[in-house]
Amino acid sequence: MALEHVHTRDLAEAIETVGQIYCEHRLSLDRRASGIDTTLDVSGAARQPIVRLRYGAAVNVDAGNFPDLYLIMRCTDGSGRVRQGRREADWHPGVTVPVSANVGTDFGFGAEFSQATIKADKQKLDSLCGAMLGRQLEDTLRFELRPFSASLERTWSSTLDLLESTAAAPLPPMAEAALQEFVLTLLLEGHPHNYSDELARRPDRMSSRLVKRAELFMRDHAHEPLTVADVARELGVSIRGLQAGFQSCRNYTPTAFLRSIRMHRARQGLLEADVCTTVTDVAIRNGFLHLGRFSALYKTCFGESPMQTLARSRAAEGRV
Repeated sequence: MALEHVHTRDLAEAIETVGQIYCEHRLSLDRRASGIDTTLDVSGAARQPIVRLRYGAAVNVDAGNFPDLYLIMRCTDGSGRVRQGRREADWHPGVTVPVSANVGTDFGFGAEFSQATIKADKQKLDSLCGAMLGRQLEDTLRFELRPFSASLERTWSSTLDLLESTAAAPLPPMAEAALQEFVLTLLLEGHPHNYSDELARRPDRMSSRLVKRAELFMRDHAHEPLTVADVARELGVSIRGLQAGFQSCRNYTPTAFLRSIRMHRARQGLLEADVCTTVTDVAIRNGFLHLGRFSALYKTCFGESPMQTLARSRAAEGRV
């Protein structure tokens, strides 16, 4: 996805450009519109791209059967609507609606409508949902065509800010994997879809032997871009079963266990710091993207801030 910024008043160019980002479609101007003034910006293209799009005119879009596209569309201005099959949803500023793959889809956007949209990776979304269930999906994952709840909307707004703040440069593999799984988990656990009822059922209990295997696997691979979904796949269990097993046997989550291992790795990195080492680099390299949260967790674990560890390490080496 090479496009980063496009501004055009040419209808054919707008259709071609948007088609490169999304899919082939038919776009028609509202009968009252005299022309378009389209602006498109793409960021975070290496992972789940964020697309900011404004047509600058009232338009109708026939997107066909929306081949393999999952768009998490947030309205930032104006109003619009989307129809998939017999369902329809409306947008106004601050409202996010997930639009699912492989179903007839058409949009109507008002002249002032602008969007901030994430293209969710279908293969990774299917894989994660399957890992949560402990099996492959037999039907296409389909989110309910309705706005996010108020609580999910607040979290999603912050998530968009986080994604855009990390879009300027590639993330280390560990942070990249953690961020992508966080975004997709947020969708799968936060918004209703055709597998939600199954995800809500109580999972089978996992033995303490499997919990020990999971801990050993995480210790051995914590330096890699490992996620909880990867651990579940390795053990041949569902993510829900893994989580239930850890809660029952350990009274903490597998995520907390993996985070603890990586927190100790981060401390070791600060203790072995050289003159170029920064807290930010160490945190992100070990999968911690929210630096304020990392510092708070670090101080809880070790009784001092990351900066204090770094300063003490440099002082011990005569580098202050």
